[in-house]
Amino acid sequence: MINKKTLLSTALIGAALTPALTMASGYKLNEQSAAGMGTAHAGRAAMAEDASVIFYNPAAMTELARAQITAGFTYIKGNGEFTGNAVNAAQGGMTGADDTDPYSDGGNYLGEAFIPFVYYVRPINEKLSLGLGIFAPFGTNTDYSSDFVGGGYADETSLTSLEIQPSFAYKINDQLSIGGGIDIVYMEGLLSKSTDLVPYNAQADAGYDLAFAGAKQNQLSDADAQTFAEAQIGGISKDSPLIDPNNAGYENHYEVEGDDWGYGFNLGAFYKLSDATTIGFTYRSEIEITLEGDSVFDGEGPVMVYSSVADAVVPVGALVGDMTQTTLAPQASEVPLTTPQSATLAVTHQVSEALLLQAGTTWTGWSSFQSFDIIAKEETAAADISDVTALGDGYIGHIDESWTDVWAVSVGGTYQLNDRIALRAGYAFDQSPVDDEHRTARVPSSDRQWLTAGVQYVVNNDLSIDVAAGYLYMETMSLNEVNKKLDNSAKDDAGVGVTGEYEIDVFGLSAQVNYQF
Repeated sequence: MINKKTLLSTALIGAALTPALTMASGYKLNEQSAAGMGTAHAGRAAMAEDASVIFYNPAAMTELARAQITAGFTYIKGNGEFTGNAVNAAQGGMTGADDTDPYSDGGNYLGEAFIPFVYYVRPINEKLSLGLGIFAPFGTNTDYSSDFVGGGYADETSLTSLEIQPSFAYKINDQLSIGGGIDIVYMEGLLSKSTDLVPYNAQADAGYDLAFAGAKQNQLSDADAQTFAEAQIGGISKDSPLIDPNNAGYENHYEVEGDDWGYGFNLGAFYKLSDATTIGFTYRSEIEITLEGDSVFDGEGPVMVYSSVADAVVPVGALVGDMTQTTLAPQASEVPLTTPQSATLAVTHQVSEALLLQAGTTWTGWSSFQSFDIIAKEETAAADISDVTALGDGYIGHIDESWTDVWAVSVGGTYQLNDRIALRAGYAFDQSPVDDEHRTARVPSSDRQWLTAGVQYVVNNDLSIDVAAGYLYMETMSLNEVNKKLDNSAKDDAGVGVTGEYEIDVFGLSAQVNYQF
């Protein structure tokens, strides 16, 4: 019934730093402008309505005749539901929707978030403009309930970032402007998961009781009935913690947190093809981030491991000797991360005095994200976390991501209802960088479609206000995740893992104020 060679594992596979709570693919955020959200950000790199042009295309700052500040926020609320089951390292079933076992489907793991932004643009003369933007380019906040059936693969993922972008723009002639900026990014993250240190097997427990009772009915002695019953469940002893109901559920909790600064650049060009048509192009570079902090077991009680001799810690899963308890010291760790490069091409066309049509496409180089690793910064005592993960080379966690480059397209329009009110609407389609084979409980993402609408109200010649709302929808998607070694082969026996389906939708609301000096 059970393969003894792979009964146990700490499953200290790290947490993928990727969100579901965002309206852009991967963990990139698009929520940096209410005016932009109103048209699903279509054509924003080819127009300059307000100071948020710093984010979309700094080259277009030359189109703003007066100094201007834009400030606001985006509120996002997500609904994420999982339905599924798991099999632990002891080949024991874990049922998410069954109230008879200590697991659940994880609840609504998507939370809510406020994403602030502020931009300032100042024309220096007729050709040169300078600007400064402060916004959040990347982020997520997902949190399953503590009894999530897939808790051994994902619990909490919290990623926050702040970018400071000083920018410039220079008008070469009446048609062409160029610009660029420096991306100064601070990022911090917390990643956690549950650990099934003693993977209770309810099926084996019930199988032992049934086999023992049957043997007694055949007049076997207690000793012979015990031997027979143990053989029926793969030779597991009746005293094994694997069939002790007290070990049902997750015994401990692991988390790693860290932060870092990273630096990149962006470039842009803005071109007036005619009085009615404009084109914009922007490029953002990759940014190398290494989140540095500590890996810790923060659950109640000591960590349980197997040892061949007293106090000699060996990888859990080797199944040698007896189970012992030990306290693992916090492990200095690092989490390498490369944010993707991207390129955007946008166009706008003034169909009439009242109607502006907008469109754009963005390529994002998510292929830079091939794996997610948590690595011990230094080799220390034998009882450190990296010594019990059975990964080797100081790795505390490894997840095969194998993300791919993707495209996003958007279309929208702005209709000038009167001198004070402009109406906006847009549609966007975002490809997911995650395919069915590599989807994880931390990245339950698929292709995204979203609809948006917004309105601008001009208070006076200096002041205007934008509000917008958006709804994002993803089709039902499957999950089939397993723990993997560094070579991306399966770490556990066949069948061990978490499977199920996700349903996700997200609502966003944004507001901003624009003031000209």
